[in-house]
Amino acid sequence: MNPPDWQAAVEIHPRDWVCPAEPYWVAGWVSSPAGLVPWDIRARVGDRVFLGLCGLPRPDRESPPGAPGPGFSFYLHPVAGARDLRIELCDQYGRWTEIFQQTLTSPPRTSVAPPESSSHDPDTDLLLDLLRARHVRPHLPWSALADELLLARRAEFIDIMPSEPFKGALEQLETRVAVHYDHVLITGWVAHRSQRITRLIALLDSARPLPLLHGLDRPDAGQMFADYVDAAQSRFAGYLRLPGAVPRPLSLRIFAETTDGQTTLVFLKRIHPVLVSGAGTDLPPLSRVRFLQAANVLNRAIWRRSWRDRAWHEFLRNAWQAYRAGVPARRLPTPPPDPTATESKRPLRLTLVTHNLNFEGAPLFLLEFALHLAAQRNCTIQVVAAADGPLRARYEAAGIPVTVATPAVPLHCDDDGAFDAALHELGRDVVWREADLIVANTLLSFWAVLLALQLGKRSVYYLHESAGARRFFALDFTTKAVCRVEKAIAEADRVVFPANDGRRAHAYLDTRRHFSALPGWVDVARIDAYQTNHDRGTIRAELNLPANSVVFAHIGSLLARKGVHLYVEAIRTLLREAPADVPLIFLLVGAKSGPDPYADIVRHTIAELKGADIRIIPQASDPYRYFFATDIFVCASLEEVFPRVVLEAAVFARSIVTTNVNGIPEMLGEKEAWLVPPDNAAALAEAMGAALAAHRRGDRTRAQRARKRVTSHFDTAVMLPRHAGLIHHVAAGPTT
Repeated sequence: MNPPDWQAAVEIHPRDWVCPAEPYWVAGWVSSPAGLVPWDIRARVGDRVFLGLCGLPRPDRESPPGAPGPGFSFYLHPVAGARDLRIELCDQYGRWTEIFQQTLTSPPRTSVAPPESSSHDPDTDLLLDLLRARHVRPHLPWSALADELLLARRAEFIDIMPSEPFKGALEQLETRVAVHYDHVLITGWVAHRSQRITRLIALLDSARPLPLLHGLDRPDAGQMFADYVDAAQSRFAGYLRLPGAVPRPLSLRIFAETTDGQTTLVFLKRIHPVLVSGAGTDLPPLSRVRFLQAANVLNRAIWRRSWRDRAWHEFLRNAWQAYRAGVPARRLPTPPPDPTATESKRPLRLTLVTHNLNFEGAPLFLLEFALHLAAQRNCTIQVVAAADGPLRARYEAAGIPVTVATPAVPLHCDDDGAFDAALHELGRDVVWREADLIVANTLLSFWAVLLALQLGKRSVYYLHESAGARRFFALDFTTKAVCRVEKAIAEADRVVFPANDGRRAHAYLDTRRHFSALPGWVDVARIDAYQTNHDRGTIRAELNLPANSVVFAHIGSLLARKGVHLYVEAIRTLLREAPADVPLIFLLVGAKSGPDPYADIVRHTIAELKGADIRIIPQASDPYRYFFATDIFVCASLEEVFPRVVLEAAVFARSIVTTNVNGIPEMLGEKEAWLVPPDNAAALAEAMGAALAAHRRGDRTRAQRARKRVTSHFDTAVMLPRHAGLIHHVAAGPTT
């Protein structure tokens, strides 16, 4: 790699570099003949570090169209005794290079005091950050990466919000921002007092400016700022891919272009990305050698703890556990044998716990399981939900009582004593005291397992999430609160996952070989009865789907997790290559009502595909009609543990194109479906094209194989008895 070739000049600075006693601006420009891109910039003034702004527009200096501008600026505080200023620039390869140095005349002693120095106590987050940095930039030495992290922690910076003649705000974007599937969702609003905003450009990855969707309805802004142009249509949204191999914090910059030809920086926000969902990891594979290298580098740099110190050893144990928790296991321990399906010979009282009663995958799973258990002899079911919802009526229609209850303290409560006391008070209710077994459903119901432990009851914990507890609760729970979740997983009598992928994310807690992978189910008889009692041609006519059309359907919620944006991009590619003699119709079933920035982005992208027949359909009370009417089912998900919709598509004998994420390869193989890697619109389009070609040939081979596999392995008649057998087996075990 060639050395950086930055050319730079500082044009705005204190006169004769005699620094004043109050904050001051330093600004200039930088360019690279070799095409390096400025990602971030910092200034060192004495022993203090300031992060600045780069990529600013400079109309007086040429820059390639669409590229970040060459301008930079700093807002520096006076530093008593400082003798020099050094400006360093980071390029797209994560390399910091000094581009300017200047001797200073120190300000008077009345200068602003520097911020308090960070603690020298060992810090797990810092150690993990060093491991992350080394993982994405292995070409840099440990010491350079450690220095970079320490400087970033000391660095001072300012965020910029719109100022006159602009008004606006970023929404739901804190300093620590959730990263879902390598993307950050950006929302907010902005308007100008006298000019129409023609375009908003976001820079998170400086090499890839991204136009934001702007002009969405924002009626409250229109009421409050009626004198601003288009304030009532000033909302914006963007789904930005996170750059990988650059230092943190990241700099989000949003520029507004107005009708007078001006480009103005309206937002600057420094963010620390936190991975909360996604199939990958931002940590390197588990390695004790790598872990100890990172710990040793930081210990020599700042902590300086004796390797014989017990407290240091305790820190290393905790940090190693955090490292293990963030890296899916490569190998899984042998699970316990699947118990024989039997009914209890004695009366069995079960308390089933769910986080809500909505029409969602996990609550519906528990409802169907509860109905199956309630139909057995000597089995009494009670349900506890943390939040009410429409499924209550279905439970009550089946004669299953429902209680809405949760601990009297927040689940993220940092006080273990207060949390235990709240559980103790909750446990006085007969719904808990008389239970023989407590069944908790989803990570959010962890408290029910802890209550079972407190009452000496046995427990089964169903986990439908593929992300580990530390990732899932990264932004909401403190370390102490997450440890309670981990205790529930580690000490439940049995933890059940729909697929081995879930076991892999939590394997560090499987110390007693009490994890099982037991797939979900689909009601084959119900689907077959539906097909017998309905006419496909009639349903297609009701849905305005011509008989000669080929219908693709994506059935599920309009969520980033479902990869809807990738489905739409795949449609764009497919339409360029598909034969023109067959009308193609694309369904997106599952849109929710109300404002939704992600759905807005999807709708805008669809609107740009002129001539494409893409239909967004609200959440349906009868989704079977869409499966029945469809020719090719598409699952573009970035994360799916064991999706019911894929099982249903298989039973309907539809051709299936799906990503091969999480538990899907355990459900269907290459002979039953077109499997593609996630987050790859081109591969998805190619598979959709192959499925279309097979459909036109009348080739139903994959669809028939998929139906045969699902009906023989995942029918309710097969799977529900296996789940019930596990419940009876655990309930028959010894109490604590």
